[in-house]
Amino acid sequence: MEPRRRLRPIVIICLFLTIAGIIGFGYFCPDQVCALSRREVITNQELITGFEHDNLGKPVQQNLLANPGLSYEEVLNDDFQFDMNAHDVMVFLHIQKTGGTSFGKHLVRDLDLKRPCTCQRKKKRCYCFRPHRNENWLFSRYSTGWKCGLHADWTELTGCVDQELDKNEGETAKRRYFYITLLREPIARYLSEYRHVQRGATWKNSRHWCLGRTATPEELPPCYDGEFEDAVVHTTYHFVH
Repeated sequence: MEPRRRLRPIVIICLFLTIAGIIGFGYFCPDQVCALSRREVITNQELITGFEHDNLGKPVQQNLLANPGLSYEEVLNDDFQFDMNAHDVMVFLHIQKTGGTSFGKHLVRDLDLKRPCTCQRKKKRCYCFRPHRNENWLFSRYSTGWKCGLHADWTELTGCVDQELDKNEGETAKRRYFYITLLREPIARYLSEYRHVQRGATWKNSRHWCLGRTATPEELPPCYDGEFEDAVVHTTYHFVH
């Protein structure tokens, strides 16, 4: 009886350490290995549906399983190299007064390509075709023109580029799009645009596109009252100071 009494505390201690080890291992080991973790519990319904926000900041329900996006591991491991011979298309999102005009000219004139862009004299249009077929690899002001509107933004381009290329090439293709843009220090960019307006720019051909149509005044209300020039001066003063 005496040996059994001595073994009982040892067995209890061993059981306690085993249980504690299992719990600790479950909470502190990597998520890819363990079944238990500190991750938040996600229900099946939350996996199926999620919420984004529209241009007005209102929540919009979406199907995450149908359009899950790319994970960090996919971005690292997948092949994101631009393939000129496939159906990859480079789309230049030209934000005004960021140096986009000069950059756009370099894209069509100065790249070392197997088949360089062919530019017409005294015209802004260039033909940027793939090496072995007359199919556009570049969507920009100097290659296709303002097909989606003057200085089209992300919303306009993503809803327009594919249709315009289908129309231009006369066929439907499954393309990969690589969006590029230039950014500029915001105050300098704002003042540059203000001076551009002072010199006579009106941006009359620009538009605000929303779900395939022009945005209404209710969807995109004006940000000033009165004459445009006075409003710009007033806004610039407060923006700088």
